[in-house]
Amino acid sequence: MLSRARFKIGFWASRPRRASCRGEWLAILLGVCLLSACAGAGLPDHLRSAFAVVPETGFNRLFTRNGGGWTGGDGTLSVALGDGRMLWIFGDSFLGTVNPDGSRPTDAPMVRNCIVVQDGQNLTTRHGGTIDVPDSFFPPFAPGEWCWPADATVEGDRVHILLHRYHQLRPVLWDWQWTGTAVASMRLPDLKIERIVPLAVANGVMYAAFLERAEATFIFGVSETGTQRMVHIARAPPGKLIGPWEFFTGQEWSSDPEATRSVLAGVSSQFSVSALDEDLILVTMDDRVPFSADLVMYRAPRPEGPWQGPCRLYRAPEASTVLAAYNPFVHPQFTVAGRLLISYNLNHVSDPSVLYRDASIYRPRFVRVDPAACLRP
Repeated sequence: MLSRARFKIGFWASRPRRASCRGEWLAILLGVCLLSACAGAGLPDHLRSAFAVVPETGFNRLFTRNGGGWTGGDGTLSVALGDGRMLWIFGDSFLGTVNPDGSRPTDAPMVRNCIVVQDGQNLTTRHGGTIDVPDSFFPPFAPGEWCWPADATVEGDRVHILLHRYHQLRPVLWDWQWTGTAVASMRLPDLKIERIVPLAVANGVMYAAFLERAEATFIFGVSETGTQRMVHIARAPPGKLIGPWEFFTGQEWSSDPEATRSVLAGVSSQFSVSALDEDLILVTMDDRVPFSADLVMYRAPRPEGPWQGPCRLYRAPEASTVLAAYNPFVHPQFTVAGRLLISYNLNHVSDPSVLYRDASIYRPRFVRVDPAACLRP
């Protein structure tokens, strides 16, 4: 993958959605909002009314963890499990503890992926291996490989998570290669992995984002040609994600994955798609500009498009020439009165040691976004 395709820690491989306002998560949301006064605490009235985006301090505090499991990572996808719990999914993640001065021990364990189960204000980390020698929750397919997770969806008593397979080409930063995509199925309520099924994909499309609709589950992916990334769409019948998919050709649906054609260009390697009122929205980094700090939104009346935009939602203030913002994800189960909960990640572009000196960098940032201006005709 190109270095700007997906920002990661860059360690060598040898080193260790959902309708809004549902009762199943209301207690969780209320608890988090008590921490943040629903994202407005500490802001003067004129700032609250003047800006469409404010930090969601409740979630930011919730994921400021200094021990007892996950203490930092990227990815930051989520899905409601239907029993009042939330599943949070992370890629490269630090475990162990954080020092009182905010640094990490140099021997802090790092795994390629893990999950965190939220039950109210309690977060429980699950990973592979043991407490003393942890490993990734989703195991690699072969030696020298690892999996970075993407989006998740719940079908009945199963959770399905998209996994991207990678392997290291050489022991240098960014020199890895995507080798395929799979779907992991976990049983509810214990979240035990039952099977991991490789997907039949083509044209270099990495499928990474789900959109659940009554008529089908749509799966959005991205392909890369030169410096441009393009969106592709597949679909599966409701409740039958593990099975044959159809692929959008630009005019119709086909069972041939080679027939897929793009519907939108200018997106980042990971993005999210969700429903909001009468629109579908796609939130992404603005990949038309290398290393952009802008989170932008496209909208469409249906998955096939036409997609309109982009409209800028937010510029990550932490981003700089050395810190990159990436992985913008909407968490639609936490939407309140049309205001979206969006997370994004930060990482240093060239020096992984910075993440040991300052543990706060490699944690998700949460913001509350009012997209109303972007939804107007």
